[in-house]
Amino acid sequence: MLAWRMHTLRDKVIVITGAGGAIAGAVAEAFREAGARPALIDRELVRIQGRAASYRTAAVESDLATQAEAERAIAAVLDHHGHLHGLVHLVGDRAGGPVGAIDEATFDHLFDSNVRTLFLTTKAVLPHLVAQGEGFIGGIASKGAWVGGVAGGAEGAAVFAAAKSAAAAYLFALDDELRGTGVQVSICFPMGAVDTEANRRELGRERVSRLIEPAVIGAAFVAAARSGQGGRLLEIPVHPPG
Repeated sequence: MLAWRMHTLRDKVIVITGAGGAIAGAVAEAFREAGARPALIDRELVRIQGRAASYRTAAVESDLATQAEAERAIAAVLDHHGHLHGLVHLVGDRAGGPVGAIDEATFDHLFDSNVRTLFLTTKAVLPHLVAQGEGFIGGIASKGAWVGGVAGGAEGAAVFAAAKSAAAAYLFALDDELRGTGVQVSICFPMGAVDTEANRRELGRERVSRLIEPAVIGAAFVAAARSGQGGRLLEIPVHPPG
């Protein structure tokens, strides 16, 4: 019988984008505790310098808004570390409001932030992962991308849900495209609000106990990256506490 075994993350370089955010901080720490070396990319260098220094890993400032910029950011990680083994892409701004109140600029920004940066960054890392026959790509979606329809998530989040659904569909298709290459894909679906300062302010004290801890999302990505023969974690819904 084939024994199930996990891939080791010891000393493997995992690129974390949007690394200055609350969720990304927990994801980076989870990978570090698993023995990996999280390389940090954020649009504001000041938000990641301290953490990268403590990890002794790369800190790269980039908005990942163009192919040239995404390739420059990944090249900077390679210059610093000499290799890379994975990507967890956590870039993705959120905006709410009724559809009639969403203007074209906001629509474009949501899709650029959540979908375009994902496409450009995965395109930049794929040649390196495929060439070595091993790698991991993780992305984050939303409840709206998981269930769709009228139960798709927070009220007034139709365009955000559409952007996250597009991101999830892209990752599902990418997983199929990469079959047999040794590169795994995983999509985390938070099925509720995550415990960040912004969500605490927006939701109020009475709902704080129902927030998803960012550390749980970090643990989910680490489990997916370590999964090996016998099974893998492609889609991971993370629910609020009961």
